[in-house]
Order: sequence, then structure tokens, then C-alpha cells
Amino acid sequence: MVQALDKVTLKPIRVDGAACVLSLASSARNGATYIRQRFGSCGIAPTYARSLPTRICTATGGNPGATGGTTTTPVTPGQPSPVLPRSPIAESEQIPAGITRIKAASAAAGVFNTAGLPASQQVAVGVVDSGIDGTHPDLNLVGGSSWVTPSSRVAGDVVDADVDRYGHGTHVAGIIGARNNGAGVVGVAPGVALYSLKVLDGEGVGALSDAMEAVEWAASSEGRSKANIKVINLSLAAYMPPEDPDYQATLDLVCASFKAASDAGIVVVAAAGNYGTDLRGYLPASCPTVVAVTSIDPASNSASSFSNYLPADAPAADKARLIAAPGNAILSTVSYFREASGYRELSGTSMASPHVAGVAATCFMAGKCSSGSTGITQLAKLQAAAKERLGLSAGYGFAGDTASIINSKFYGNLLWAKF
Repeated sequence: MVQALDKVTLKPIRVDGAACVLSLASSARNGATYIRQRFGSCGIAPTYARSLPTRICTATGGNPGATGGTTTTPVTPGQPSPVLPRSPIAESEQIPAGITRIKAASAAAGVFNTAGLPASQQVAVGVVDSGIDGTHPDLNLVGGSSWVTPSSRVAGDVVDADVDRYGHGTHVAGIIGARNNGAGVVGVAPGVALYSLKVLDGEGVGALSDAMEAVEWAASSEGRSKANIKVINLSLAAYMPPEDPDYQATLDLVCASFKAASDAGIVVVAAAGNYGTDLRGYLPASCPTVVAVTSIDPASNSASSFSNYLPADAPAADKARLIAAPGNAILSTVSYFREASGYRELSGTSMASPHVAGVAATCFMAGKCSSGSTGITQLAKLQAAAKERLGLSAGYGFAGDTASIINSKFYGNLLWAKF
């Protein structure tokens, strides 16, 4: 047994008075298992392994920086043309700051139109989280599966994947694919099919083993035939110190699940973490076949103060998996249980990660990401696009990107919604 320790205090993590432990004892299914690994809470500094901090900035139904419009201009003059067709922003629609920053939508250029694509180009994005509110009109929820035990302390918490009493999963889903329907906000890939893979209960509590099983199911023949998931987002993490004697065994165990998904052609995207430290040791972001996402603040155009990173001298293979996206004050959908308006601003690498998942989905829908490749190889296309956009305009970058590394901290280049 290995006690799970808090990253900051190094004290044992406890749930209901009992110490959380990691067990590397044999199990029938895969040789080892996680026990009582806890994620989740909101609005406070992390004190245990948890869903990556969703720091609530304001409970708002709008973003002061959001814009809308009805222009029919397909692209901005002088800018690279997108591959997917674009539609005008619907009247009264809000464009969150993160969507604007990565050029996924603007009043002038419009927003990606994912409707009417051939069946061969249609994909679903799996959201491994607290569920997705199936009553939210801004989201195209096409199905769900659940591995969660409902909380007895949250009224109305149930197993159902289309119920989100915590709100986090619905927020993530909106960043990926909120509709361009004239109400609320738009996501990176408006209207994209969303599949809820529920592993967190109404308190944001769950088991890492459940997240692993959800990813394994999506990669299985049953999951592929039922859900057609090509991209998975995990805005959550657990930590184990790399110096722990059991670290490598734990890493191998956890990462095997995500490698299976990548080998099945699924792009697996995970938040890097919100401790403002070296991301190595945070799982699944530390896995070699997972896209790790750091966060930037669109307002200050710099790396988010809370975002994890890699040291500048980290191995090239590790740095190649890192890409940055907006994570501060991101307006998106939220479950009606959490917010009567159905919208709220949150901050965290939890919010940065779904920007990348949305762009990965557009890469598939545009036919630029091949279904015959492993998931992690698709990252090269996103990285090439990010580098290309920075080359077109140095102003597209941010303080701390690969062209302006600060304090030996590597955050990667800023995502570009090219596809």
C-alpha cells in the first residue's frame, strides 16, 4: 500500500477520516488497482487529489469581453482560410474570450459549421467528468455511460450520465461544442456530438480506476460501435510524487489505459494541473500518449499563474505533448442545478483542456486527422498549426510560449483553431 499524499502539505489525503491509499496488489483485471482516490471540489485551493481546480471567478451568465454579430463575412481578409466552412455568429450569441483567442470564432470570421458533414467525418467527443446536463439546449448530448456511485449528500444525485449535479462536466462540454443557436455561448466546434462518460458524483468525488475504465470502454469494440468517440477530454488529475518508489509501476498501470485509447485512434486530452509546478507526477497528463494542456490568461496574454508546466530542460518527447489554451475566466454552459441561468465563468486548466479537445474534433471533421493513425500522432497536426500561426504573427503568442520562455518554464505554444 502507498498512502496518497497532498502535493502541498505532504500530509496523507483523507476521505471521511480514512486515509486514501494506492494499492499495487494483484487484481483479476489488470494486475493493480486504485483505492479511494478522490477528485473534486470547487472554489478553494486543492487539499487533495481532485478534479483540476475549477476556480469560480463569478457566477455569471455573460462575459464582459464576449461579442456577438450577424456578419456573413466567411473569413477575415488577409488571414489564413479555415478548412471547415464557417457560418455567421447567430444574433444574441456570445463568444467566450477563450474561443476568440484561439480564432475559433469571431464576429468577422464567424464560427465553424459542423452541420451537414458526411457521416464519415462525423465524430463524438467523450467527456470524462461529472456528467453532462441533458436538459441544456446549448449542448448536443447524444448518449452517455456511467461508472459513478451517486453521493447521498447531494439531492437528486443519480448514476445517469445526463445528470450533472456538480456542474463541471457541463461546463467542459460547452467549451467543446456549445451550439451557435442564438442563445448563450458558442463552443469551439458548435453542435458537435457529445458523449458523457460519468465518473464523478455530485460532490465531484470519484475513483481514478473509474476514469481509466471509462477510457478503456470508449476504446473497446463496444464503445467504438456505440459512441464513435474520436476525442476524449479529462479535466481531472491525481498526483503521485515521481520520487516515490512505486511511481513507475503506477505510471505504467495508469498509462496503459490511455495508450489503449490512443492505439484505437482516439485523441486523449488532459488538463496539466493547477499547482503552478512541474506537471510530472500528475496523471493522466504525465502519460506519454496523452495530450497535456497548460493554461493561459487571455486578458494578460501570459501563462496562467496557476498552470502547471514542464521545466525548459525536460525531455523533448515530454515537451512535444504540451500545448497551451485559454483557461482564465472562461464562460460556458453549466448545469441548471448549479446555476439557474445555465452559464458561468470558471478558471483552470480544466477549462483549457476542452479547447484542445474541440480543435481535435474539428481536425477529424475537416478530414485533416486520419482515423487510421494513433491518437497521439494527431497531436503533431495541432502542434504544427500552433507553430504556423505563431510564425504568421508573433502577436499571436503569449508571454511564456516557446518563443519567450520565462523562468525556465515550458508551457508550449498556443493552440490555433485552424481546421
